[in-house]
Amino acid sequence: MKLKIWLLATLLPMATSVFAQKKIYTLEEVWQKVLLYPSVTSKEELVRRQQALKNLIQQQSMPEVQVQAQQTYGSYASVPGSFFPLPGIYNTSGTKQSNEALYGSNMYVSALLQWDFMQFGRQQKKIAVADSRIKLSQAAVSQEAFRLQSLSTRYYFGVLESSTLLTHFTADAKRLSDLLDLERAQADAGLRPGADTLLVKAAYLDAISRIANQQAILASLREQLSALTGEAAFNFGFDTTLYQRFTESTYLEGAPKSTHPYLVYLDAAIQQYNAELAAVKKEPYPSIGLLAGTGIRGSGIEVNGDINKSITAPWTNNNGSYLVGVGVTWKLSSLYNNRQKRKAVVHQAEAAKSEYEAADRQLQAAYAAALESWKEQKLKVQNARLSLQASQQAYDLYTVRYESGLISLVELLQLQKSLQDAEINYVRSVFTFWNSLIEQSEAFGDPSLLLTAIKP
Repeated sequence: MKLKIWLLATLLPMATSVFAQKKIYTLEEVWQKVLLYPSVTSKEELVRRQQALKNLIQQQSMPEVQVQAQQTYGSYASVPGSFFPLPGIYNTSGTKQSNEALYGSNMYVSALLQWDFMQFGRQQKKIAVADSRIKLSQAAVSQEAFRLQSLSTRYYFGVLESSTLLTHFTADAKRLSDLLDLERAQADAGLRPGADTLLVKAAYLDAISRIANQQAILASLREQLSALTGEAAFNFGFDTTLYQRFTESTYLEGAPKSTHPYLVYLDAAIQQYNAELAAVKKEPYPSIGLLAGTGIRGSGIEVNGDINKSITAPWTNNNGSYLVGVGVTWKLSSLYNNRQKRKAVVHQAEAAKSEYEAADRQLQAAYAAALESWKEQKLKVQNARLSLQASQQAYDLYTVRYESGLISLVELLQLQKSLQDAEINYVRSVFTFWNSLIEQSEAFGDPSLLLTAIKP
């Protein structure tokens, strides 16, 4: 009866979770899910921002046209021209020739075109800088996607390990529960001392505690993976048999390549600084531009000197003019400042190159360490599997001997503990084996290694 109650209390939440699962997610499907994580979307938006800034820079090579039109009404003397060159300021021209206040209307419409058609390569270099920033932003997207894939992979195999351990702990508790029922029956019949029942009960309660602890660990890992995938923790499940379906001969030969997302990002940063340096070198050069202007100016003062106070008078009494020229703009004072800017960018580029070299060395070392760990763990998994099989066979045999009264309860519990240790050792050896493959894939920047290691 007690066993039934325990099974209901322990397995019912698990069964409910299983039946509530809507989909069994493979590792590839988890990777696809994490690509929708907000941090990836954020960096994709930064790519679009850099593309928009590049379009803005390209538009700066187009001629700039300014148009203004105003019509004023106010006091003036003999010369027309009362206009507002700036908001809040107005000016009048001419001299007052009578004591009588004269009022009239003025009109002025003008357009100015400015086109810096020769900038000695500055515009092209600015576009090159914009392109390098786009590539850097794109590399940041790839780097973030790879980071999330690596993190989700660790959570994924953490869930598999925890689920496998929970299965073993549940089986261990089942064995102790069966032994406890046997001890109680023999104690009631006077065949065993009551102290044996207490000893088994203590071991059984300890097993229940391990189950509860492992369930908490599993729930935590599922929640962490849920946060990355955007799926509710109770909405997805995993094929736990995958945990023990692996090819022991799978590994990556060679060394980490320059296509690693982190190295690609650092290389893009170097290229950006090189592009900025080329742009800075062009800054001291002058700009040659075309200036063209045209305007129409009208007044209420007629040719004969009479004043037409009508507000529409300037539109019938006006004249136009135009002005065309070529101008050169050269900021000579920027020559010294440009040298300092060059030095600053050069130092940034050198720092980025050093960071790239350091990262490359770290990845080489990480791969070498992961490969050595993989070789060692492959042997450990084989030994742990044989140890588990031997422990299971020994426990089955000694259980029969115990039931026949040939060994004591203490000896059987010791064998039970040895079997439990063998199970835990095997599960954790497999996890370390997977972890060494994960570290290899992270050092290579190629998660597909894990897919090739999974047996169908």
